[in-house]
Amino acid sequence: MTHENRITPRGDERRESFRVFNERGGKFRVAVVNRCNLDCFFCHNEGMANPRRPRDDDVARSRAALDADALVALMNAWCRLGGRQVNVTGGEPLARPDLPGILERVDKRGARIVVNTNGLLAPRLLGRPRIEAIDSFLISLHTTDERAFSEQLGAPPGSAAKVMANAVALSEHGYTVELNYSLGDYNKHEIGEVLDFALDNGLDLKTIALVRSDGDEQFYGGDWIDPAWVARLLVGRGARRVKSSAGLGGRSTTWKAGRSTVRVKNVADGRLETTFCGGCRARPLCGEGIYALRVGVDGIFKPCLLGKDRWRNVEDDRDASPEGSERDAAYDEQILDTIHAMIGDWSRASFRTGAPA
Repeated sequence: MTHENRITPRGDERRESFRVFNERGGKFRVAVVNRCNLDCFFCHNEGMANPRRPRDDDVARSRAALDADALVALMNAWCRLGGRQVNVTGGEPLARPDLPGILERVDKRGARIVVNTNGLLAPRLLGRPRIEAIDSFLISLHTTDERAFSEQLGAPPGSAAKVMANAVALSEHGYTVELNYSLGDYNKHEIGEVLDFALDNGLDLKTIALVRSDGDEQFYGGDWIDPAWVARLLVGRGARRVKSSAGLGGRSTTWKAGRSTVRVKNVADGRLETTFCGGCRARPLCGEGIYALRVGVDGIFKPCLLGKDRWRNVEDDRDASPEGSERDAAYDEQILDTIHAMIGDWSRASFRTGAPA
């Protein structure tokens, strides 16, 4: 980290850490459901026990689901503290019928709400007026090849075409849409097709190397793919590089091509580590670094995907049946404590380069 990244604590050190987290692009990822209509081989499922891929340790991690009131209260706590972005995830968030009602109850203040979705269930929203609470959709389109979509992502026939059609339909319905392309060995030849689809339809695109979600050496299903060569494709399509950035989640470059903005996030070029990462046995495997605070319907705060010994139950610091301000205060404290631990001694933060082991 350069000297300009250092901070001098003032007032509540936890709130200073929260400020740094937000200014450096940290996200609050709230998984509102733990079921999905796909079974992507690389899905980290926000660290929740994956019902599509049960394992021996799932029983220990299984918990009663947080209800809608608790999910709304958690998002409101983040916004109340000054958080800039909430990513609504899952599972597949659109599989939850009451999602529109949940989001409409969030007191966003200055925050953005981004819904991470595979897009297949978008017709559930297209038949109703635009939901003002949603600022953007991040729609997964990892391949346009129907066979790969079926074999690698567990999708029924014709799903790739449906995702593309639904992405365009959501955009025409008035939503901001960004495509999400996770680059791996199985789909590296498809980036051109996904890129062309985005450019032809004026959609934004984010491409990122796959992020490891557990300690399985074969998790990626192949070699780590460095996306540095994607720049050549962009230049070939008339894109111009507009900026580079570094922060929570790593380093990325932003390109502009016609109506589309394309972000290329290369975690091999650097993912952020803080003193929170010190002593973590999973550090060599980590493809994410300090990036997001996760919480899901499993009721567990997760400051990272791999350090499960750092996970914390949402209910730890509250009464058995809290209501109103008491519950809200408990959520505020938990969020501040966890973010403060993640930021750690900011003057010692640095970027770790190279592909994860």
